[in-house]
Amino acid sequence: MSWALNLPAQVLKDPSARHVLLCLANYAGSNGAGAFPSATTLAQDTGLSERTVRYKLDDLEKIGLIHKGNQAIAAVHIDRHDRRPVVYDLQLSRGANPAPRSERGANEATGCNSQQNGVQPETERGAAAAPNTSLNHQVTEEQLQQREIDSAVVEQDRRAIDELEQADASRQRFSMFADWVVDGNQLEAQLLLMGLTLAAATNQSINSFKGFFIAKPQTRDNAAGWSYRLAKWIKRERVQAAGQGNDPDFEDTSWADDLGDL
Repeated sequence: MSWALNLPAQVLKDPSARHVLLCLANYAGSNGAGAFPSATTLAQDTGLSERTVRYKLDDLEKIGLIHKGNQAIAAVHIDRHDRRPVVYDLQLSRGANPAPRSERGANEATGCNSQQNGVQPETERGAAAAPNTSLNHQVTEEQLQQREIDSAVVEQDRRAIDELEQADASRQRFSMFADWVVDGNQLEAQLLLMGLTLAAATNQSINSFKGFFIAKPQTRDNAAGWSYRLAKWIKRERVQAAGQGNDPDFEDTSWADDLGDL
């Protein structure tokens, strides 16, 4: 927020836009990235209307003080796409440069050092000034903290992208193939709904199911759909075996011809 407070008037003249920027900066990380408050939240913070907030955000983006950041950050916290606010990054490089400090007090000829408030006697000439170790330690701690924040943001972005890619893959439809491996959790859930356990899914049953549908490449489904089809296949095998009074005949698949359109 200090960055937004120190912006000179010639950079941002609109007081309403400055107010929106100050509140937006309050939600950003220490590196200025990843701010995603909703327009409703900013309206409550600033006392402006949501429409005015949106206009001021557009103005701030046009003059280069903010720009759209990694939208996957909001996706991690908010599932519904239509309710995710825009993620903004602050352009900290546009910050105000500190004004040069003029020399105050006596110079070397007077034997005094200039200070912000008054002067102090200069130490004996030739004596080395002791290093401020507390300041060095503080900078190191800040750098370490910033690295941890940056690493956390990168890891969060990676997880969000992985989740999106996995979600897309789970919805993809495909034809059956020989190396297909059923998701054990999905199959177990489907079998439980049908009154069976996962133990009913024998290798013979799964292989006969795969062989049947490999011969029907026009049949396509996603991973969950294939798990459901396999569960129904196993269920019907069990029903058929119970009607005949013996174990399932895994070589006979004529009864499964109607499964192609499931």
